[in-house]
Amino acid sequence: MEIQILNSQDSNGFSPIIGARTIELLDRFAKKLDIDELSTTKDETVDILSYCIDPNYSEPQSITNLVVGYVQSGKTMSFTLLSALAHDNGFRVIIYFAGTKNNLLEQTTKRLRKDLINGNENAAYYKLHENPTLDDVQRISNEFKITTKPTILITVLKKDIHIGHLSEIFQTAAIKNVLKNKGVMIIDDEADQASLNGYAFKNSKSDDWGEDEFTATYKSILALKAALPNHSYIQYTATPQGPLLISILDLLSPKHHKVLTPGKKYTGGKTFFKDEPGLILTIPDNEVYHSKRHNLLVCPQSLKDALILHVMGVAIIVKIKKREPFLSMMVHADKEQDASEKFHGWIKNIVGVWTDMLNAGSQDLAYIDFIEEFKSMYPEAIREYQSHGEDYPTFEEIMSHVPDIIYETNLMLVISRNKKKGQTSEIDWDGSISHILVGADMLNRGFTVERLAVTYMPRHSVGKSTADTIQQRCRFFGYKHNYLYSCRVYLPEDTALEYREYVDHEEEMRNWLKENTDLRKVEKLLLISPSLNATRKNILSKETVYHKLNGWRKMNAFQNIEANTNFVEEYLDSVSFKPYQPYGTDDRDHRYVKLSIEQAIDFLTNFSFQCAPDAARKQATLRYIQYLTSQDNNPMQYVYLIQMAYKNIAGRERAFNPEKKTVNNVHAGHDPKGSHIYPGDSEIKFEDAICIQLHKVRLKCADYRWNGKTAYTLAIYYPKDFAVSYVEPQNSVKKL
Repeated sequence: MEIQILNSQDSNGFSPIIGARTIELLDRFAKKLDIDELSTTKDETVDILSYCIDPNYSEPQSITNLVVGYVQSGKTMSFTLLSALAHDNGFRVIIYFAGTKNNLLEQTTKRLRKDLINGNENAAYYKLHENPTLDDVQRISNEFKITTKPTILITVLKKDIHIGHLSEIFQTAAIKNVLKNKGVMIIDDEADQASLNGYAFKNSKSDDWGEDEFTATYKSILALKAALPNHSYIQYTATPQGPLLISILDLLSPKHHKVLTPGKKYTGGKTFFKDEPGLILTIPDNEVYHSKRHNLLVCPQSLKDALILHVMGVAIIVKIKKREPFLSMMVHADKEQDASEKFHGWIKNIVGVWTDMLNAGSQDLAYIDFIEEFKSMYPEAIREYQSHGEDYPTFEEIMSHVPDIIYETNLMLVISRNKKKGQTSEIDWDGSISHILVGADMLNRGFTVERLAVTYMPRHSVGKSTADTIQQRCRFFGYKHNYLYSCRVYLPEDTALEYREYVDHEEEMRNWLKENTDLRKVEKLLLISPSLNATRKNILSKETVYHKLNGWRKMNAFQNIEANTNFVEEYLDSVSFKPYQPYGTDDRDHRYVKLSIEQAIDFLTNFSFQCAPDAARKQATLRYIQYLTSQDNNPMQYVYLIQMAYKNIAGRERAFNPEKKTVNNVHAGHDPKGSHIYPGDSEIKFEDAICIQLHKVRLKCADYRWNGKTAYTLAIYYPKDFAVSYVEPQNSVKKL
C-alpha cells in the first residue's frame, strides 16, 4: 500500500509518496521513537525529498540542498529514512560521502546495512557497495536489471581518488545504458568536510592558496556531479557556521535548507552547559595538555578521577539500575597521535595497578588505598542523583561491582597509526560492559562513541577555537537521558567557556535558519552580528595576513558567470560612483564608491566564486574586514569598490585558459605613452581602506565555448598598514 503525500511547499513539481520500504523502516523506528517523534521525522524527511529533483524526469537537472542537525542528534537516522523514501520514489542510485577516515566509512556502511538491508529482509531492494572501482561495473550494471529494481547504495570516502573512481564508473557505457539519466541522490554526511572550512587559515607562505587535498576533493565532487546529469546533492551538517556557510554557498550553492528537530531525549550543548552545568568538571591549569607548551610528564590526577567516575557510573547504570548494557569513556588529549599513546599508556597502567591492588586481597595496604581512592570520588558519583531527588546506591553497593567492571573494561587506542600496523578500530560494543576509548582525530568529527558517559578532554588550544572545531569534538552530545546523572565532561576552564558561548551561538544560528528561507540572509547575519565574535575565529594567522592579505590579489570568477553578471549589473545601478583620476581612454577611465562595511559584506557575499582558492580568499577577506572594523580604534570604516574601465561596455580583452578557467593577468600594465601616462591598474587604489576592483573582461581563447564571453571578476587590495596593525596584537598567547 502506498500513501500519497501532498506537499504544498513543493517548488519542483515533485510530490513524494510514502511506499513500502519507508513504512517498513518507520515501523522499526517506532521501537525507539514515540508517536510525535516518528511523525516529525517522517514529515521532515518528506519535506527534504520534496525539494529534490524528480528522479524519473530524464532531462538534465540538479539541485543542492542543506540539512542541519545537532551533533549526535540523529542525522544518520534522517538520511537512512530519506534513502528509503528515495527508493520508494524511483531513485536507483544513492551515494554517501561518509567522511575522510576509514572508521567513519565503516560506521556508515554498517548502519546502512542494519537500517536499510535489515539482515537479509530487504536484500532484494537494496544493493550495497563500499568504495567501488571500475572492477565493480559489471556487477552494478547487472543489479540495475534485477526485476525488484533495487536501489544501489554506494558508500565512499570523501577523498578525490575514491570519488574519482565513482566518476569513472558513471561514465562507462554499461552504467549509462542501464541508468539512462534516472535520478541519483548524493548524501554528503558531515558536509563541511567537502567545503573549504579552515582552508583559508593554513600557514603556507606562498602568495596564493593553491592545490591541496581540499581543492582536489572539491574538484572530484564537481566532476562526479558533472557525470550525473540528473541528481540531487543533499548536504548534512551540524556545523553551519560562518566560514562554512560562506564556502558552501559559493562552492556548492544549496537552494533550500532544513533544520532537523532532535528527539525529546536528546542531550546537547544546552543540556550540558546551560541546564545541567554540574555535569561539567574543570581540569586544573597545571593538568591541561599541550604537546609543545605543556607536555605533561606524569599522569594528571583529574584523569584518575575521571576513570574512577566512569567505573562507578558503570556500576550504577549497568549493574545496579540496569538501564543500559554498557557505558563508555572517551579520552581526547590532542590531535597528535603521540599524545593519545601517552594517555593510553597512563590509563593502561592505572587499570593494571588497580588489578594488582584487587589481587592483593582486602587485608593488604594497597587494597585499602584502592578503596579509599574510590571512596573519595563517591560524593561526586552520586551528586547529580542527590540534587535531582533520584535514588542512588550506597558506596558499598557500588564497590561490590567494581572488581568485575575493572576486569571487563575494554581499553582501546583508536588512532590511524594502529591501522597501519594492521590493527583494527572495529569496536565490539556489546562485548563488554565498560569501554574506554583513547584517540585523536578518529574520535573527532562524525564518529559515534556508543553510550558515552565520561569525557576527558585536557586539550589546550592556543587562541580561540573555531565554532565548527568546538562542535566536532562534541562526541559527548547524544541521547543520554537514561544515564545523564552519571555523565561528566572534564574540560579546561577556557574550553568550557568557549562551549558555553558556543551554545548561545548555535541556538541563534538555528533560529536564523528556521526563520529565513534565503541562506544569503543567514550568511549576512553571521557576518554582521557582534554577538558571535566570541565564538568565531576572526583572528587569522600571521602568515595568512602577511603573505596572503597584503597587497594585490587577483581572482578568477569564471565558473558562475551568469549569476555574477546578473548580480553585478543590478548592484551597479544601486550605488553612486565618483570618477577616479581620468586617463583619457575607455579602458583607463575608472570610477569608485565608498561602501559601508555592511554594503561591502553584502557585495562580497553575493559575488560567487566556485573555485577553491578564490572562495578561500573571499572567506578570509570577509573575516579580515569584520576583524578590522570590530577593533576599539576601528581602523577601517568603509571599503572602496572601484569599477575598472566602466566606459568599456564590451569588457577588456584578456587571454583565457579554459582548462584552468583563469586569465593570464586581469591587470593592465604601466604605459608611459600618450597624453596621459598610465600608471597601470595596480596603482588604481587607496591606502586608507581595502579596495575591491571590479573588472569586466572579454575572454579570448581557441575554445569556441569560451571565446568572446564576458564576465566579471575581482582584484582586491589589502593596505600594508592594516596587516601590521592586525598582526601585532597576535603575539599574546595564554601561558600555562
